[in-house]
Amino acid sequence: MTLGEIKAEALRLCGFEEYVDAQSISAFESDEDWGGLLRAMWGAVNRCMADLETKRVLPLKRASLPAPSGKGTWRRFRYDEIEDLFEVARVVVESDYYVDDDHPFLLEEGGTLRVNGYDDRANYVVLYRPALKRLSADSGDDVEIDVPRALCEAVPYFVKSEIWRADEADEAAEARNFYEAAVEQYAARAEIGHQGIVQAVYGVDLT
Repeated sequence: MTLGEIKAEALRLCGFEEYVDAQSISAFESDEDWGGLLRAMWGAVNRCMADLETKRVLPLKRASLPAPSGKGTWRRFRYDEIEDLFEVARVVVESDYYVDDDHPFLLEEGGTLRVNGYDDRANYVVLYRPALKRLSADSGDDVEIDVPRALCEAVPYFVKSEIWRADEADEAAEARNFYEAAVEQYAARAEIGHQGIVQAVYGVDLT
């Protein structure tokens, strides 16, 4: 979904009765009654992105680790070059003979992680939770919100709960409940589909 689609849906949820869509939403930013709410929406979307990050419900992404340093049975890898990193979730070891989907690791200061039982014949990969790109007041309505569609469809409820609470506290609380329930339902489906191995990963090669 685009920012414009989210803003239009949030406006409808607030009771806006005129036809509005992603292409026409900007025409209402100077509206005496609704313009202020629209201008507040990009900040509300950012707060929703932060909430989704901390809830740890976004699909994991994948990045190959660069050459390590160290000796003996342990090695130290740098992971701080992953631009959209929010949190390292797992280390996966892949070789021609085996795959270890959850290899023990220790995060260290300075953007490194350490593993023991290093195998120089294997490839070391991190599965990580991504950080979402934030919006600004100048972000266009055509900006894509980079989260799964099912989660994106819950964002307008979060936005309504943020911008509407000063005027309609009960409706704002109800909207937040819808959002929380939708995110919880998404997380439950993702957990069922996990089955011990993360399937939905995107490739990022740091080598």
